Amino acid sequence: MTEKALPESIYKLFARTGHDVRGPAGVVAGALDELERALGGETTARNAAFFTMARRGVRRLLRLADRYTAASELSRQQDAQVQSLDLEPLVRQAVSEASFVYGRRQVTVALDLAPLRGFAHPSSMTAALADALMLALRAARARVAVELAAHGDKARVVLTSDADTTSVEELFETALSPEADPLDEGALPVRVIDGVLRAHGGTARVERVGAETRITLEWPLNEADRKVGAR
Repeated sequence: MTEKALPESIYKLFARTGHDVRGPAGVVAGALDELERALGGETTARNAAFFTMARRGVRRLLRLADRYTAASELSRQQDAQVQSLDLEPLVRQAVSEASFVYGRRQVTVALDLAPLRGFAHPSSMTAALADALMLALRAARARVAVELAAHGDKARVVLTSDADTTSVEELFETALSPEADPLDEGALPVRVIDGVLRAHGGTARVERVGAETRITLEWPLNEADRKVGAR
């Protein structure tokens, strides 16, 4: 199954929003780098903390831009050119980015990533993985575990959160319902996750397992199986 078609004007709006957010955020990011270089070794611990706060804010905007860009490409994702690559660095990069931007002091992120060769459209899959971790972090009380492993002929990423609510399941259900508003910003991360995985011939699902919430992203290891899984 492919992305449910929206009016072309919606995809253009997503693309324009991503562009309009990324431009100014990139300028601010560059200015922060220049300012820190200008200060040289005179940066105090207090100033360093302020720089980190500012960078997190800018990176959050850049993540938002990535999300809108990925959303703008969902209708064409099925035909997007993918690459054969090592999946472990891809997952690690997405986790690092999302942890920096959305991390919470009281929540730890544990990684168990197996070396695995597969395929992906790097930028869109990174966006989907980062948004999945964002949802897991928001729901967690103290811990999120991220696992990457082969499951038969598929790559499987499992994000397990010690969440004590059903908020993530409810968000997925609402965002993917036929009546969902495509412009609902809260639903957009789920649409990106689901759309990107479908375009890779895979699936994204959320389930409650005991006292934990589990987000599972799964797609074929072999690119030749991509079209079959996406039907």
